[in-house]
Amino acid sequence: MCGIAGLFSTVSPPDPAELKEMNACLSHRGPDDEGTYVDGPVGLAHKRLSIIDLGAGEQPVFNEDRSVSVIFNGEIYNYRELRQSLISAGHTFTTETDTEVLVHLYEERGASFVEHLEGMFAVALWDANSKRLLLARDPAGIKPLLMADDGHRVSFASELPAILASDLDHGGLDQTALAQYFGFGFIPAPQTAFVNISKLRPGELAIVTEDGIDCELFYEPTVTPRTPDIETAAASIRNRVASAVERRLQSDVPLGAFLSGGIDSSIVVGVLSDLLDQQVQTFTVGFEADRFDEAWAARRVADYHSTDHKEFTVTADHVRETIPEVLERIGEPFADPSLIPTYVVARETSSEVKVALSGDGADELFAGYDRYRGEFLSRYYRILPRSLRQHAIEPLVQQFPASRTTTVGEVGRLSQKFVRGGIERPSDRHFEWMRIADDAAVETIQANPVREGREELAEQHELVDDWLPSDRQDDLGAMQAVDVRFTLPNQMLSKVDAASMYNSLEVRVPFLDSDVIEYALGLPTEYKMTARERKRVLKRAFDDMLPPEILSRNKQGFDMPIGEWFKNDLADEFYSTVSTLDSEIIDVSGVMSIYREHVNDSAEHGKFLWTTYVFAKWFHRMRRENVL
Repeated sequence: MCGIAGLFSTVSPPDPAELKEMNACLSHRGPDDEGTYVDGPVGLAHKRLSIIDLGAGEQPVFNEDRSVSVIFNGEIYNYRELRQSLISAGHTFTTETDTEVLVHLYEERGASFVEHLEGMFAVALWDANSKRLLLARDPAGIKPLLMADDGHRVSFASELPAILASDLDHGGLDQTALAQYFGFGFIPAPQTAFVNISKLRPGELAIVTEDGIDCELFYEPTVTPRTPDIETAAASIRNRVASAVERRLQSDVPLGAFLSGGIDSSIVVGVLSDLLDQQVQTFTVGFEADRFDEAWAARRVADYHSTDHKEFTVTADHVRETIPEVLERIGEPFADPSLIPTYVVARETSSEVKVALSGDGADELFAGYDRYRGEFLSRYYRILPRSLRQHAIEPLVQQFPASRTTTVGEVGRLSQKFVRGGIERPSDRHFEWMRIADDAAVETIQANPVREGREELAEQHELVDDWLPSDRQDDLGAMQAVDVRFTLPNQMLSKVDAASMYNSLEVRVPFLDSDVIEYALGLPTEYKMTARERKRVLKRAFDDMLPPEILSRNKQGFDMPIGEWFKNDLADEFYSTVSTLDSEIIDVSGVMSIYREHVNDSAEHGKFLWTTYVFAKWFHRMRRENVL
């Protein structure tokens, strides 16, 4: 696992000092080694976190005649099979690393070499003979890769700050991207906060030459509709997930697992316990507020599988101390509040192991989120006459108290969210389940987050129609497919990569093995969700690995009581950060009015206020560093 960066210029050779400055921004991703290389118009820079073949593997790695060089972030799980076939074809290897496979595979397959890789990766490969630079991101979007083009030079990096450290013109703020940020809480690929900087999409290959940049998707899921009986489906899922976990055990350093106490991480820990001879190391984070705390469930699973378990509690003081540490590093605003506890658990985990497995992706594949329950039930709500919904039910529900402090307030909050999902177009409902800003908050944003968010999801639903079989395109099935290809890489995986790599920790994601993804998407929706049960087939597949109380408990998000902290512990921090913001993008006085509503418990605005606060922290830093 590593950080990569580089430059391509036909104007003048890349400056080694500029490469070194870009590389310095990635030190946390690879504290074990570093390297730079300049060849004609291209410069490559690399930071290494040693996982396999610890004494070798310095990058760039070259082919036999040094005409092909590569830098690489990630893990290739089928590299041993590929290596053996390449040796049989006459290639010579000098290391045991997975990185060296890439240069020889490119020699054999050309640009299509990326189609043969199973794993998580961001790759930059320079072909000196053809004078072309290839950039590629893995099919699931687990590893990030960004690219900038100002019309004269191209730069790329694992993280946006490394690109900002180059001399390329970032082009100013992208207003549409920031509107989407206030709609989703993240900026989706290919956009970033800056006009001239973009993210590669999952499964995308970019080929850079003196003639420009050509981008294409080299991967879309191959989904075959499957309707076996549910017991057969459960057995197949179990085999696929167990195989995916086993493939992710290759490591020459200590390995452990995140354990939240939910279904997904508990399954990963159960499979690990079956596969490993030694005791599994597990790590969890809890909260002082009972409503948000899952530590008890993690302890129950740890006891069930006799793991070596470590637990950390996050308090408001931790958040106050950690927020600057995290937000000072992000290159663009990212407002998933669980970034903070994920960072804390990654920091503590990294003191014990270098690699951790997680259960990410199972909620999207097997319908675990509340928004899927809302979508499932909304079909019955939409049967009611529209006039009854719009003129009676919805006005009444909007009068409910909304708060995460009490049970009554939580019912009000969820009810208001549910009635917003009563609209007809599936992609619009999808946005309503996800949206950050309510109607009052939207008025404080210069661009319209609702319009931009709905347009984005409408486009994503159309893209899914191109590869998802027609008999799997029911509204809930299409929503899950969009989340797998769009929401998951832009939100969850971005969060986990940032939180873990800031702490030099590699996180592997078994549920996002392509075999698991494609099989799960091919199953009928009723295998995943019924009126009474979520993750139906997944629970059946692993019911013997889950304690009964874990098997039957409701989904609990990995969240923070940030809305409550803004009312007390973090009130001064919020006010001092947001009230001093000088930006045309948001109306500060309007935001402060919404903040007063939130403090008075007349409305629940916790997520929007956090989204605004994160933007304000980022904007202040960009001004302070003369980026804006």
